[in-house]
Amino acid sequence: MLPRNNGDSERAVLLEAINASWTTQAIATAVELRIPDLLADARLDGEALAQATGCHAPSLERLLAALASLALVVRDDSGRFGLSPGGELLRSDVPESLAAWALLCGRRLWHNWARLAESVRSGCSAPRSRGGNDDFAHLDADPPAADLFHRAMTNLTQPVAAAFAASIDLGGALRVVDVGGGYGQLITTLLLAHPCLHGVLFDLRHAIEPATARLAQLALSSRCELVSGSFFDPLPAGADVYLLKSVLHDWDDGHCLRILRRCHEAMAARPGARLFVIERLAPESFAATPRDRAIARSDLNMLVSLGGRERCEREYCALLLDAALRATRTHALTGEFSAVEAAL
Repeated sequence: MLPRNNGDSERAVLLEAINASWTTQAIATAVELRIPDLLADARLDGEALAQATGCHAPSLERLLAALASLALVVRDDSGRFGLSPGGELLRSDVPESLAAWALLCGRRLWHNWARLAESVRSGCSAPRSRGGNDDFAHLDADPPAADLFHRAMTNLTQPVAAAFAASIDLGGALRVVDVGGGYGQLITTLLLAHPCLHGVLFDLRHAIEPATARLAQLALSSRCELVSGSFFDPLPAGADVYLLKSVLHDWDDGHCLRILRRCHEAMAARPGARLFVIERLAPESFAATPRDRAIARSDLNMLVSLGGRERCEREYCALLLDAALRATRTHALTGEFSAVEAAL
């Protein structure tokens, strides 16, 4: 069953779920217009916001009313708008920001979801059904799309990285390789938490080049090497720890095995090396819970966007075994995320 409050009819609950697309677009539009950032320092009335955003004032008032109904903005007695605690998370400059993720969902990913039925029928992603590929090659030629994608991934990684740094004992490790680490949210979080660690951020060039400024800002440039490459090719060898955060769910089993075998090759150069596969862990059977809905949404997003999928712990352990790696422990992190630890 869908979530419901006492007194809600089944029909009303179902209608809310059917109509949910409007919330994605309203939130993405607010971020696109920079409304949360404009309200960060002071409350503004609708007219001032319309002038600052270049919008038709009466229409902007309607958007603001929608945002108020979502508890993202509040309006005081003088008619000025401010941010609620939830709305603060849509600012671009706060540590737990979801602004880039909201924009990615409402803009870049939106058209893929319209082809869900086609993906369910064929098993192919929306890009592949249009003649494209299930990879990230298109980001090489589209810097704005690459920037939005990696900022969105940073939004989602921040709490997971903090939970990993706080709960995982790295046991005297000195060198960590973040495979497919994007802008470096995970590796920088670990380096800040563990002053003895040295890191390697490994990803395609469009992903890691912007990390240079962030490393300098955090005074981590001397402790983190940037290495450009594909995780289907040889990885930097001989590290104590390898990280795969939200990488395997992008791919089908065959591509996952290729990635894991590259990890095995790199780990073989260092006795005792460990691998952490950080992913949402799907349940064996789905129920009507917030956690399971979040995983189901992500699973369908992988289907329509990349041809990947979310997997249960048993399936990740089987993939690791096929790559001659042994799952040793699973660590619960935050939300739906866990880290499956593996060794040779």
